[in-house]
Amino acid sequence: MDVIGHLLSALISLVFLAILGTISGVAIPGLFLAVVAPWLDWIAPVRERRD
Repeated sequence: MDVIGHLLSALISLVFLAILGTISGVAIPGLFLAVVAPWLDWIAPVRERRD
């Protein structure tokens, strides 16, 4: 029974870390992009195509 408890706690920890990794992998770069976007537009503005 002790082994099952250890396996269950390890599984819960891995699921929790996977959720945190997903959130930090998506949210943190999104926050940086929102802060840097005005400077990126100033440095490399989008040019319209002329046909």
